[in-house]
Amino acid sequence: MTTRDKETGVVLVNVLVVLAVAGGLMLLLVNSQDAVLGRVSRSADASIVEQIALGAEASVIDALRRDLDDAPEIDHLNEAWALDVIQDEIKLPTGIFSLQIRDLQARFNINQMAAITAGTQDFARRLMIALDQSPETANEIGRILKAVGPVQYLNALSEFGISQEAINAMAPYVTALPINGTINLNSVDPFLLAVMLQNDSHASQLVHMRERQGSLSLETLLGAGVLRPQNSGFTSNAYRVDILAEAGSARLQVQTVVIRRNDPGVKSVEILERRFVYVGPDGGGM
Repeated sequence: MTTRDKETGVVLVNVLVVLAVAGGLMLLLVNSQDAVLGRVSRSADASIVEQIALGAEASVIDALRRDLDDAPEIDHLNEAWALDVIQDEIKLPTGIFSLQIRDLQARFNINQMAAITAGTQDFARRLMIALDQSPETANEIGRILKAVGPVQYLNALSEFGISQEAINAMAPYVTALPINGTINLNSVDPFLLAVMLQNDSHASQLVHMRERQGSLSLETLLGAGVLRPQNSGFTSNAYRVDILAEAGSARLQVQTVVIRRNDPGVKSVEILERRFVYVGPDGGGM
């Protein structure tokens, strides 16, 4: 090979190296652009689901506020306000959407035991017995809450020595709310209703009437010959809203606790707590 041939070969190798490096840089640039575009797309999808969820939440708050004017004497999820906003899972152009509402006053508010009365203590003891737990647990909870005041969550009682077994047994029927309020007979679980009435037959009768008519009222109870149990009512001012929204690669679950206030001269709906859970296309959190 001549010197010229050698030089030509070296130049060719150098050109190929430059082309390879340039090609690699171009590929890296394209991949980087794809990654940026992917991030932008995911961010846009996340923004869309967030706006959908917050818009749905605002609709619930507005409906609950209007209900204070339209029908303050009774609350149940068969009312027009609830049916207007509750939505089973459907497919929208953006993706999946659903909205559910849970009446938090369907359960016994354990914080009522912070200012315990003989009637409240008796009910709490009967509930513990019905749950196959020691009635002394109710006494312990009363002493704890009288000393420390209301708790934010039922599980907080474990910090004061209440067993997790007892807390788990109470969980389906007991909650911890920041407001005073009675158990709503229009949403209470049949088991808890039977404990309240101390009469399985009457509890079953009211459940059937509620299912048939959509709701109960004081007139309904009087007509059935059933006395309204202590610590019960027909209204609720504490709800949990569960929203699911999906758009593109983003999936968002929102849990919002809202509290209504219907005091003389003051009617409001306030967000007590909001929890966001973003889920990516692979099912993991974002």
